[in-house]
Amino acid sequence: MSCLPDCGCPKAVQESTVEGDLAHDESAYRPLSESIPLLPKDTTMITYDADSCQYAIVAIIGKGLDGAAVISGAQHIPTGQKVAIRRIDLELCPEDVTYIQKEILIIRQLRHENILPYYCSFVCHNEVWSVMPLMSYGSARDIMYSHFSEGLPELAISLVLKDILAALDYVHKRGYIHRSVKASHILISSSGKALLSGLRYSCNVIKNGKWQNSIHCFPSDSVSNLNWLSPELLEQNLMGYNSKSDIYSLGITACELANGIVPFAEMAPTQMLLEKLQGYHPRPLDSRTFYDTDDVQSQNNLADAYRLRDFTDAFHIFTELCLQRDPSRRPTALQLSRHLFIKQCKKSNIALPDILATVTPISDRISLPKEDSEKFMLEDKLQELALNEPWNFDS
Repeated sequence: MSCLPDCGCPKAVQESTVEGDLAHDESAYRPLSESIPLLPKDTTMITYDADSCQYAIVAIIGKGLDGAAVISGAQHIPTGQKVAIRRIDLELCPEDVTYIQKEILIIRQLRHENILPYYCSFVCHNEVWSVMPLMSYGSARDIMYSHFSEGLPELAISLVLKDILAALDYVHKRGYIHRSVKASHILISSSGKALLSGLRYSCNVIKNGKWQNSIHCFPSDSVSNLNWLSPELLEQNLMGYNSKSDIYSLGITACELANGIVPFAEMAPTQMLLEKLQGYHPRPLDSRTFYDTDDVQSQNNLADAYRLRDFTDAFHIFTELCLQRDPSRRPTALQLSRHLFIKQCKKSNIALPDILATVTPISDRISLPKEDSEKFMLEDKLQELALNEPWNFDS
C-alpha cells in the first residue's frame, strides 16, 4: 500500500508511483474560458500614473539584463509612498524588445497576492519603466547570500514555498508554465509574504483556444536558468513537457534555499544534463545526507554546518517528490500545498520577519527626501548603498 505524502516514513519516497492525492490530475487545470477567482480590486488603492515626473528616484538597489536594467528605490511624489522602479535601456538591452512586452502583458493578465505586480509600465525617452511594490527584504537569494550562507532555516523555507506554491497553482491554472522558479525570482515583502517574479521566461500552453497537454518549445534565453530546469525540458524530446517542470524547479529551489548554494553550481552543463537524465538530483544537506565526498560544500567551509543539523523527514520527502525523474510522479502545486512540510508553517506562531530579524530591510535603508532640495544630496549618498546581492529579476 502506498504511503500518503503527509507520512514521514522513508517508504513514501521509495514508492515507484505516486498514487491517491498525488496522481497526475489534469482536471486540476482549467481553461481560461472558465471563471478563475482573482483578487478583488481595492477601492482605496493608490493610482500610479504612467508619468515619470511623478516619481523621484532615490537609490539604485539592483541591476539586470547585463546592466541594461536598473532597479531603483523611488518615491511616488503625490503620495510619498516608497516604490521600486525597473528601468530598461532599450539601446543597451541584449534581448529582443518583444520579451519585455511579453512580460508586461502577462503580468497585466495575472493578479494574485503572491505574484509581483506592476502598478504601471510606460516608455520614458529610450527606457521602459515598470513601477512595482518595494520588496523590503529583496530576493530570497539576497537574504541567503548576505545572512544565511549555510542556508535558510527549515521553517523559513516552508513559509516561502507555501506562498510560491499558491502562485504556481494560480499561474498553472491560467495556462502558463513559469520556467524560471528559483531563489532570485522570489521576493520578500516587509510583512514576510513571498512573491514570484521572472515571468518573462514563461510560456502559454493554450494555442488556438485549445489546452496543450505538453509543449516542445525550448526557452532560448534560459542559459542562466539551466541548473533549475527539469530533465524533460532539457532533453527536448518528442514527449515535451508541461507545468510539472515547474515543480522540478521548485525542488531545486528548495535545495538551493536549504544549502545556501545553487545545485550543480560547479558542474559543466553537459555533466549536469547527464546527471539529471540519469535520475540524480540534489538533496537538502544535513547529518543524514551530507558526506565528505560532497566536495563543493566542503570547499565552501559549510561541511560543519551541514553535519550538525537535521531536517525533518517531511522536508526530505517533499524535495524527493518534487524531483522525481518522471514528471507524472510529481504532485501538482495544489497537492504539494497540502504536504506535511508546508502544513508545519501553518501550525507555527513564528512569522518570516521574526526569522529574518537580523536582516535590515531595504526600505529601512532608504530615507525619502522631505523636500525637493534634499533629494539630490540623498540620491548621491544612497548611490553608495551596498547590497551583498542586489535585486535581480533576470538571472
